[in-house]
Amino acid sequence: MKGAGVLNPRTKEYEWLGPFGATMMFISLPLTVLGLNAMCSEDGGCELSSALNFFGLLESEIRKAIPNLAWAAGIEIGWILLHCLLYFLPIGSVVKGMPLRDGKTLTYNINAIHIFFMCHIAAALLHFTGMIDLGVLAENFFALALMSVIITGISSVALYIASFRSSNILCALGGNSGNIIYDMWIGRELNPRIGSLDLKFMFELRPGLIGWSLLNWAHVARAYETGNLGSAIVLVSILESFYVFEGLMFEAGNLTMMDIVVDGFGYMLCFGDLTWVPFIYTLKTRFLLLNPQHHDNIYLGFCLGMFAVGYMLFRCANSEKDRFRKNPKDPRVAHLKVMKTSAGKSLLISGYWGVCRHPNYVGDWLITTSWSLLSGTTYALPYFQPIYFAILLVHRQFRDEHSMEQKYGKEDWEKFCKLVPYRLFPVSYTHLRAHETPEHLVCRLLLEKKKK
Repeated sequence: MKGAGVLNPRTKEYEWLGPFGATMMFISLPLTVLGLNAMCSEDGGCELSSALNFFGLLESEIRKAIPNLAWAAGIEIGWILLHCLLYFLPIGSVVKGMPLRDGKTLTYNINAIHIFFMCHIAAALLHFTGMIDLGVLAENFFALALMSVIITGISSVALYIASFRSSNILCALGGNSGNIIYDMWIGRELNPRIGSLDLKFMFELRPGLIGWSLLNWAHVARAYETGNLGSAIVLVSILESFYVFEGLMFEAGNLTMMDIVVDGFGYMLCFGDLTWVPFIYTLKTRFLLLNPQHHDNIYLGFCLGMFAVGYMLFRCANSEKDRFRKNPKDPRVAHLKVMKTSAGKSLLISGYWGVCRHPNYVGDWLITTSWSLLSGTTYALPYFQPIYFAILLVHRQFRDEHSMEQKYGKEDWEKFCKLVPYRLFPVSYTHLRAHETPEHLVCRLLLEKKKK
């Protein structure tokens, strides 16, 4: 058995600009969520110019939300506890995660897709029978967002303190620096659990993602009640619910993702799961509730076409990788070219993963952009998600590649990057020249000679 110091070495390298960057995130993330929702309100009008009165609008919305905070706390805490209980339903399957560095392999309940249907069917039945009014959630949206910020802050502190309960807990390699702020941001403990309930895995996919979908439909219900129902808000809700549904269909695939394998469960993931996703990703339906949009068939076709292309790229790339990981001899991937590493591993250098190193990220961004386009092109605020998402994905691919270089070694990774030179897009002609192969050079010179 490895000693605690060997098993949980001190974090030597900082990400996110270290403790300073973590501190800025603790401040800026709640301000962003609450500020954007204050701007996208009846007082703010969803105008970008309302940013000039950012703190005035924020103070006004907080004052209006305070009387409803107890109600919001009951809704949010009840929603989280519900998912903790539903996680144990004896439906779906139980699968093993990736082997941990202490030699253990954890098991996970895979039933999120069943919970998705149960929650949506129950919400629809309760709403249409008059037992609840989903529109109330949209009406008190800011109070829910404010309470979510409070809950995630408290949860992050609790998770950090709990990580010291035993010397046998497994720390995240990136969250054990000894700096309280930084470790609380990254998450000190890798897999915090209550019995067999894996908190990080459960929070990653259930309360936030399913909550995002239901909150969209709450805005649709409110739009119908106020006579502001437009085709765009319905279509956005359908597409985003499909995205959530489709993601939960492949729940087990998340067990190989960086969030689960590498990152601890701290403020970064806790806030992202419980606050950022449900209260930023719904910004489009919140906008459309206040500004109904109706588009012609050509524009709708363009938006749906972008969604379809993005979805195909996202799903096909991920499926190709997953099939290769499970069985390289699978007839659907056996023809793909690979690069053998010195560690004996194989890296795909053809198919979707031969075009660029992160084709799934490109597809994901196209999907997100197609949703914002359904909000029209007059207002800038609904485009916050694809702009932020582009920044996030660029940052994430750098994190991914740093992790891959450490895993496979610098020499193998540099060789792989020469074989697959593009991260996301061939961004410029200069970039193409920088990675030009002899064969490409000959073709280019022949073409240029022909033009002359």
